[in-house]
Amino acid sequence: MSNKEMTKINIFYVPGNIIFDDLTEKVVENETHQLVLCYPKISEQEIKKITKIITHNRNHYLKHLTVNEIIDIIARAAEKWTNPAYHFRKIAEKAVPMVTGYDVDQFSLEIKNFIRLFREKELKRFVNSELGQSGTVLDDFQPNLSGGFSKFYGPDLIFQIFSGNVPGIQLWTLIMGLLVKSPTLGKTSFSEPIMPALFVQTLAEIDPKFADTIAIMPWHSGEKFEKHCLDLADTIIVCGSKETVTSVKSKASLNKRILSYGYKIGLAVVGRETLTPDRYVQVIKDLVEDITTYDQQSCLAPQSIFIERGGAITPQEFASILSNELDNYQIKYPRAPINESDKIAIEKMRQEAEITSIKNEATSLFRSDNSTAWTVILHNKNGFSASPLNRSIHIFMVDDLTDLPLALTPYQQYLQSAGIAVSPDRLFLLANILGKVGVNRMSALGKMNHVSSGWHHDGHFNLLDLVRVTDIEQSLECYSEQFDPDVE
Repeated sequence: MSNKEMTKINIFYVPGNIIFDDLTEKVVENETHQLVLCYPKISEQEIKKITKIITHNRNHYLKHLTVNEIIDIIARAAEKWTNPAYHFRKIAEKAVPMVTGYDVDQFSLEIKNFIRLFREKELKRFVNSELGQSGTVLDDFQPNLSGGFSKFYGPDLIFQIFSGNVPGIQLWTLIMGLLVKSPTLGKTSFSEPIMPALFVQTLAEIDPKFADTIAIMPWHSGEKFEKHCLDLADTIIVCGSKETVTSVKSKASLNKRILSYGYKIGLAVVGRETLTPDRYVQVIKDLVEDITTYDQQSCLAPQSIFIERGGAITPQEFASILSNELDNYQIKYPRAPINESDKIAIEKMRQEAEITSIKNEATSLFRSDNSTAWTVILHNKNGFSASPLNRSIHIFMVDDLTDLPLALTPYQQYLQSAGIAVSPDRLFLLANILGKVGVNRMSALGKMNHVSSGWHHDGHFNLLDLVRVTDIEQSLECYSEQFDPDVE
């Protein structure tokens, strides 16, 4: 008999009046703990039944809440998660690292920061930044600038396909759906099915009727009933690889609204003025924070760094110090275990760098000893490249930051976040350069993986892209006045 401590978790949520006769169990173990993940095997008939129930619950409850009431419920759930003693947070801090392989301390640090995005003040800022008027335009017709009135409506049913590369990231689109008063049928990934299920269970603790507008479950892509999910929803949100996004788009009908968040590449830019003797150490520490948080699995993380020549330290010294700091981080927050194909990709990156360095000495390789824990490739030229992730990074040298478009323009469709370290007098010049070539989010170094509440994901709106609008034109308002029997 095993002496390991056992934790059993439901990694799904469905409305309370749905009972599954049988649940499948997936067991994950480490030296001291056994984690049992429970989930249902879904049939086509059950999907139809679940969809009908969450749609009914939305029409009879969620739709009639004001946006402020919705924010209050979500914020109260988020506040529970800010308490280290909250039971679902404690379960997540134990279970998510076991399933994902991420370091326990790093996950605890990241999740307590991330969950604060959904407190009341952040949600109000988020809603106001896109919809204005505190979102009341979703509650009732509101005056518009053209002289009439407008009201926004969320989708009747959203089918969400969540990614599993970054713990908790699923909450972002899940909450977007709630804020526009839409029910969600969600497919989670077995790579990280825990956070969304636990958070919805928190919502159920606060308001069961509210939570019962959501159904989320994990299943393997390609199940027969998945086509029904695509057919039943009027809006689809898909997060994942380029292949996943392409596959969903090919299967969905042309009349579906699809919001897709696929493969993107982040980058970092370091101006020479930041590499002074009193500043370069912190700049490099901030960069390592961006590289090591969830091992670059987030599309926000940098895969290439541009360093401007002329700083107090040379690019070679910069790469060497960065390597030492990555080594230190490996001790503090070890990288998650990776599969064989990821190891092969890193080894290939290293071999190519070694061959190039022999040919022309224009490339230098810095690598962890006896492992693939981290890799730094320094290129003595301008350029740009994706990396195999998992703490692998390219550094390119430029004479001036205005040279960046030469390297970035061919990759415009894949660009997303940029971490920036430059002086204020160069910030907006650089921002214009990067914005023009496709970068849609810029942040401080060390903050690349931490978005603000009003950010525009992949350069798009979040809530506005989900709603449709009904207008009452001014002519109708005036026309109706003549039918008032009390007016001469």
